[in-house]
Amino acid sequence: MVAHRWIPLLIALLFARAPAAAQQPAPDSTRRGASAVGSIRGEVFDSLIGARLEGAQVRVQGTSLFATSDRQGRFRLDSVPAGRRVLVLDHPALDSTGLSDLPWSVEVAAGRATQAVLAVPSLRTFAATACAASPAPVGSDSGIVFGSVRDAERGVRLAGARVVMSWVAVERTRRPPRVRRPVRDVLTDSLGNYYVCGVPGSVWLSVQAAAGTFASGEVQLEVGERRVLRYDLSVSSEALPGAADTVPGPRRGLAMLVGTVRRADGSPVEGALASVPGAPADALADTAGRFVLTDLPSGSQMLFVRRIGYGFSVTPVELRNRDTTRVSLVLRVVTILDAIRVTATRWVRAEIDELERRLRNGSSSRVVTADDLRAVYSMRTVFHGFPSLVVRTRPGGFSVQMPRGARLCSPTVWVDGWRSDLAVLDLYRPGDLLALEVYPPMEVPMRYIESWSTCGVVLAWTRYLQ
Repeated sequence: MVAHRWIPLLIALLFARAPAAAQQPAPDSTRRGASAVGSIRGEVFDSLIGARLEGAQVRVQGTSLFATSDRQGRFRLDSVPAGRRVLVLDHPALDSTGLSDLPWSVEVAAGRATQAVLAVPSLRTFAATACAASPAPVGSDSGIVFGSVRDAERGVRLAGARVVMSWVAVERTRRPPRVRRPVRDVLTDSLGNYYVCGVPGSVWLSVQAAAGTFASGEVQLEVGERRVLRYDLSVSSEALPGAADTVPGPRRGLAMLVGTVRRADGSPVEGALASVPGAPADALADTAGRFVLTDLPSGSQMLFVRRIGYGFSVTPVELRNRDTTRVSLVLRVVTILDAIRVTATRWVRAEIDELERRLRNGSSSRVVTADDLRAVYSMRTVFHGFPSLVVRTRPGGFSVQMPRGARLCSPTVWVDGWRSDLAVLDLYRPGDLLALEVYPPMEVPMRYIESWSTCGVVLAWTRYLQ
């Protein structure tokens, strides 16, 4: 992720609470001559994970001096001009937290070694700053997502923009398991910044921004072990003739995306399929590994690239109307899968074995797997892909029916082997599924036949099966 600058309000509050570096009074020689120098000995501590930080770069602002912290997080800077100096801390792992170019003020004494401890602000400090007014406090297993929302074309921050974040929560203590999709819905402040607190750190989050009648795409995020994530979003506010950003169906715009797909050795990957979820079309990479996607909606979007025999690529992109965005991607060859150890109850193991058997043997019903579902925009779109089903929009969702003789009937829905319904299944995103099976009345597997039902079944298998 590209390094971001700190939100002005957050930086003021965080650094006001940051521990000061150990200082020593500057001797008279500091005032007598600008040529006097000293040294700095210190260590870098990452309070977000409670460990010393190896590989952090510490620079002296306004000079060419820099040092890199060792395995114990220690660093040393020599020949530092005496006086008040600003140390700038940077580390790749801190980029996603918004802590790139973290500054510290240190008083360097001429002819002496100044001790300094550079501590990354803790989660408690973040929470006290960003979550004071939040109804969802940060707990021991949750975190914070924050950032800004900008106009995709003009680059200005948007006050009052809406940010909606959701995720799948599965309660396995119940039988059948209870599935929910918690939602956080916030507005950006007067500076165009948003803060979402109390989000889980171990599942994928779906986030989307909206301003006026236009919205960004749904971007998938994961908070990570530091439990603090910064992600900036962009939304188009330009009205375009024929654009369909806010209605069901393809989302159109005037943005263009040109990409190149290569292997790790630099050779092109021909035939890779590139797509932006919800956009009107996809594209295949040519013999040079190059693809072009046109008529794309602008703003924050997700680019999906896949090719049989290669690992799947999901990349966030920022698009602008009447402009071209260029990306370069690397797909890694998948030849041998690492051994996977699966620990499951006897019931779950039986369900997985039965699913694998049906996928191997096939049937006249249509079965879609994870590879088919990755680039699908919504669960409703998944069902539109089954020719035997009739999908209708209804208030708050959609309905699915299948032919039975001259009439239509509503199939029963099972999620991970438990009787469920379409409303629960709609809580998931297509990317949450391992497989989706649809069986007409005469082909329903024995395990899912119910005496009172005369219709078919829909069997959904999620990544939360355990």
